[in-house]
Amino acid sequence: MKRMRLLALTTSYPLRTGSSAGVFVQSLYRHLSVGYAIDVICPADSKPATATVDDGAASGIRIHAVRYAPRAWRTLAQGSGGVVTGLRRSPWHALLLPGLLIALFWRCLMSAGDADLIHANWSICGVMAGIVGRLRRKPVITTLRGSDVARATRSRLDRSILNLAVRHSRIVICVSVAMAEQLRTRFPHRVADIHACLNGADEAFFQIDRAVSGGTDLRVLAVGNLIRLKGFDVLIEAVARARQRERLHVCIVGGGPEREPLLAQAASLGVSSCITLVGSVPATEIPKQVSEADVFVLSSRSEGRPNVVVEALAGGLPVISTDLEGVQGMVRNGDTGWLVAVDDADAMAAALDEAVTDRVELQRRGERARAVARTQIGTWADTARCYTTLFQTALAAGGAGHPSCAE
Repeated sequence: MKRMRLLALTTSYPLRTGSSAGVFVQSLYRHLSVGYAIDVICPADSKPATATVDDGAASGIRIHAVRYAPRAWRTLAQGSGGVVTGLRRSPWHALLLPGLLIALFWRCLMSAGDADLIHANWSICGVMAGIVGRLRRKPVITTLRGSDVARATRSRLDRSILNLAVRHSRIVICVSVAMAEQLRTRFPHRVADIHACLNGADEAFFQIDRAVSGGTDLRVLAVGNLIRLKGFDVLIEAVARARQRERLHVCIVGGGPEREPLLAQAASLGVSSCITLVGSVPATEIPKQVSEADVFVLSSRSEGRPNVVVEALAGGLPVISTDLEGVQGMVRNGDTGWLVAVDDADAMAAALDEAVTDRVELQRRGERARAVARTQIGTWADTARCYTTLFQTALAAGGAGHPSCAE
C-alpha cells in the first residue's frame, strides 16, 4: 500500500551527527516515517552538504537543505537557539532573513504538488505553508512550539504572524495543554481545531537504570544551548550562593556563544571546580548523561515545553526548574522536583542545598518523576500516534485552509 506523503517545513533540523538544531523535530518525524513518506524542507548550514540527503535513522525521510546565501553566511537558522537567537547575536543577519524565507517558501511551493498534506513547525513556517496550501489546495497543519506563542504576547509583528498561521492552518497543534488552552481563548472560533500533542521521550530514557550516587556529593546535570535565554548564568550564581557548594558537581551539556562568559563567571565566583562545560554531545549520548546524574536543573528564562525536562523525568531524575508555564504540570514542587522563580539564584541555591542534604527525599522525587513521565507524557511513539490521528482528520476534511478562516 502506498504511503501518504508528508511535506514538512521547519527552520531547524539536524543536518549532521552531533547537531542540536531541532532534534525534537527529527524525533517526531522518525516515528511518523513508519506511516508516511516525509520530505523535510529546512535551511542549509555553512558546511558542505548535498541538496537532498537521507535521514540515516529513518529511510522514509528525505532532507532538502535549502541554500539561501553564500555558504559561509548560512549561520542564521541552524546555530544555537535558532533564528531569533541568531538575529539577537548578530543583528546584521536580518539582511539574510528575506532570502531565507523566500527560499523556504519557493521550495515548499515547488514540492507541494506530490504531497498529501503539509506540516509546518513554528508560526513563521505556518504562514508560508498556509499560503502554499491555499495555492496548491493542500491541507496544512501547524505545530506551535512555545517560543512563537510567547513572543506574540510581547510583539505586534509576532502576534500578526501567529494570527496568520492559525488562520491558514486547518489544524493547529500545541506542545502543551496550557498552550492549547491559551490559544483556544485567543481564537474562540477555532476551538475545535486547536489540539495538544505532547512531545515524548525516547524509550531509552525510560530504560535507564538509575545509579544512586554512593558518595555525599550531588551530581547536577543541565542541558541546553549556551545562550542567555537558558539562564546558565543564574545556575552558576546559585552554585556560588549554595551553602553546600563544595559538594556540588555541575555538568552543563551544550554549546553556544556564552561559553567563555560562563567560564569567566564561574572563575570570578570561585566555583570553577564545581562547573564542567562539556560542550555539545550527540542526542544518543544524553541518556548516559542522565544515568550519571542525581538531579536535573532547568534555569531558563523562557521556554515552550522543554524536551530536556521530559527526558530527565523519564530517566527518573528529579528536576529543579524555573517556574515556567511550559514546565508546570510536569515539574511539581515537592513531588517531582522543585519550582523556583525566574532569575532567582537564591531560591535555586536553596533547592540545590535541599537536594544534596536529603537523599531520601531526592530519591522519592526521582521515582515520582518517572511515574509521571510514563503515565502523563509517554514516548515519541505516543506522540506520533497523536499526530497521525490529527493528520487523518485533516486529510478526511480535504482541501486547504479552514472553512471559517475568513475574519
